[in-house]
Order: sequence, then C-alpha cells, then structure tokens
Amino acid sequence: GGDYYAFFPMEAGSWGVMLADVSGHGSPAAVLMAVTHALAHSQPFEKATPAQMLGYLNDHLTRRYTTDTGRFITAFFGVYDPSVRRMTYACAGHHPPRVKRCSDGSLFSLDEVVNPPLGIITGQAYDEAAIDLATGDQIIFFTDGITEAFDPDHHMFGVERLDGVLHNCMIDASGLIDAVLTDLAAFTRGRPADDDRTMLVAKIL
Repeated sequence: GGDYYAFFPMEAGSWGVMLADVSGHGSPAAVLMAVTHALAHSQPFEKATPAQMLGYLNDHLTRRYTTDTGRFITAFFGVYDPSVRRMTYACAGHHPPRVKRCSDGSLFSLDEVVNPPLGIITGQAYDEAAIDLATGDQIIFFTDGITEAFDPDHHMFGVERLDGVLHNCMIDASGLIDAVLTDLAAFTRGRPADDDRTMLVAKIL
C-alpha cells in the first residue's frame, strides 16, 4: 500500500503520469498514500504543470498530514504531449525514471531536476525540465522496492544492475518489465520482499 501510480487525462490530448512512494510500511503508509491519491485527483488546476501538481500536494500534506508524523513521500510527475512527443517533468526526491532510446539503444536518466520529497517543507518550490522523445523510446518508472531489493546474503539489487538489464534488453515495454522481474527473482533467490515493488514502462508511439 505505500506505492502509487496514476494517469491523468489533460487538455489537448496530453497525459499526466505520477509515481510516488510513502516512507515506511504498513497501514500508516497505505492511509497516507490514499490521502495523496485523493489530493492528486482533486487539484484545482485546469491544466496542472508538474511543478503546480507537486507544490499543491506538498502544501496540503505538510499543513494537514505529515508535520507531526515524520513521514514523507517521494514522487515524480510528468506531463506528456503526444503532438510534439515532449515530456515536462518535476521530481520530489524520487528515483529518476530511465529512458531507453530506440534509435541507438542508449540509456539515460530524467535527472535534470530533483527537489525534496513531499511532506517536509511547506511552500517548497519544484523545478521543471523537459525532454524531447522519439517513436519507440521507452520510459521506465520505478520505486525503490526494485533497486533496494536484497538477496539472502543482504546484497542490494541496485541501480547499476537495473540499468544493466534495461541496457541489454531489446524488446518492447511488457517484455522489458518481464526481463527486470525475472532478473530480480533470480537475484533475490526467494527472499521475501521488504518493500512494495512498482515498475511502469511507457513506450512512445
């Protein structure tokens, strides 16, 4: 219950996508994520920018829900405009998504902007960046339950191993997810998950 992803239909055919992760585990994390879900879908902007969305969530969380709990939420929010194949995004302490470029197989992160997680500083401003994408590019969103999975010897899966799987995988979005989960299962060797694991892949058409 502490992981969350959602899609938001927006003006002129654009789409918003959000991935978030509450600190901690169990029922308190699930409740706070349910609150975040409700806030995200009730934000008042007709065409929310990524910075507006994260700022709105942060202010409501800090004023009402997180100040006395010590909890926070990492989040990534992007708005994709298919007419120009551009994504504008903001990040609140979340692992930056990876982009696997179709043209040359290269792999890089959407890490131009990183600000503090949601729920810590009231009035926090969030920066934005944008990337131009091309047909066939794939964006890989994930939470730290993937990269911070451990094997029985307490070795961590890590970002480098994730990137290795993504770099070597030459198949489509669903196959890419399957490749990561297969490698993750082989790495953990049956060790139960310590955290929620969420992975989402969007392919540019």
